[in-house]
Amino acid sequence: MKSRSSFMLGTLCAALALAGCGGGGGDDGGGNGGGGDGGGTTPTPTSKFTQSGEWKFTLPAAGGSICYDFDTKTEVAACSGTAWDLKVSSGGRSATLWTNSGVSGSGKGGAFGGPFDHTWTELRTYLDATVDPASGSSLPAAVYAADTAASVFTGTNDIQSAAFEYDVAGDHRLYPNFRVFLITTNSSATTGGAGTPPVTTGPNVFALQVTGYYGGAAGTTSGYPSIRWIARESGALIKTATINATSGWVYYDLANARVVGESDAWHIAFNRYTFKLNGGTSGSGTVAGFVGKTPAGFYDADGNPIKSKFTVTTNLTDTQPDLTATDIAVPSSVSAWVKDSTASVLNPAYRGTYIPRVKEEPLQFGWYTYYPTAALASAAGLPSTAHIIAANPENGSLIKNGEGGSYTRLRLSSVTYANPADYNSAQTWTISYDLQPAAD
Repeated sequence: MKSRSSFMLGTLCAALALAGCGGGGGDDGGGNGGGGDGGGTTPTPTSKFTQSGEWKFTLPAAGGSICYDFDTKTEVAACSGTAWDLKVSSGGRSATLWTNSGVSGSGKGGAFGGPFDHTWTELRTYLDATVDPASGSSLPAAVYAADTAASVFTGTNDIQSAAFEYDVAGDHRLYPNFRVFLITTNSSATTGGAGTPPVTTGPNVFALQVTGYYGGAAGTTSGYPSIRWIARESGALIKTATINATSGWVYYDLANARVVGESDAWHIAFNRYTFKLNGGTSGSGTVAGFVGKTPAGFYDADGNPIKSKFTVTTNLTDTQPDLTATDIAVPSSVSAWVKDSTASVLNPAYRGTYIPRVKEEPLQFGWYTYYPTAALASAAGLPSTAHIIAANPENGSLIKNGEGGSYTRLRLSSVTYANPADYNSAQTWTISYDLQPAAD
């Protein structure tokens, strides 16, 4: 079986965004003991996963969360601090999993792939959570991805960006696609007309393009996103800015064209090539976005980047008219504005289709399978009860724990119901795990 870590390294090079990426060298822990005749034996590799256990808990009511510290084998009250490693957030009849990292916590955690990326059998071939078992190479630290803010600027390419493409010229650089993003300061505002369409013009709605990523004294340092934008009202002028976002989040006020503090009125924030808006889970405001237009020539009919287009030297001036084009798409309802949310590789999009009387199949959520009907549950050998879930113990993930020094491989080994005939009855979840303690 090919290790998932080997498969993901190409993507990880992109995610490192211009940092060097490659196989780590060094001793693999083997070697030959010296003998009188030059012979010897190769020692059996020793696993650093030296502790195992189970975390069994009752799923909280909808909206509640429960956190666990694998190092001390205890639950952490209020999910506070850096000690907790895994958070389970309840939706009532199901749940999502989160690491103590990024937007989810103050820790140094992260996850190496989600439940569709690893099988438990493959994970058990890891003797060290920082070494690829297939090649013996050290894994880049960035394989343990922090939980992030997902927004209108989140894309589906290797660097998960809707504003940039990576390495299109084979030079490990980021190239903007000059998409036009609409940004509203009030995502609930309507015109009051028939069907109450959203407000998409006026001084509180901006059209914005990301135009670059490099700056500094020589203009070649990464982490300096450039933008240009215009208020969608008559007589407005195009404004431009380059932001030094090399050292954490920088908050920006589009109305007054200035950098501000996090506690001030801000619209958009930058952290290298990652952006977020002041709304949803990212801020207390009502800012949201919408993709209005992608300039012609940058992508083919299947959405693949046309690499030669990204290196055209006149792109900056050629795409400026798109900022004020008459064919910019606008949201059809207030619900179409994209508000920031949180995302983790531990929570992939579900797989499967359920259309009553057309195509009825269970839905795979990675950690568990959801059975919409009693017939589907019964066919899987489960109680004949609609809307129940069952664990997928063959799937799993590797996470870096909250304090940053230890690692856990884990799987959801079982889900049981207090009353198997009632999908609303209390659920007991059991997560099985192996722990690699922090080095002394």
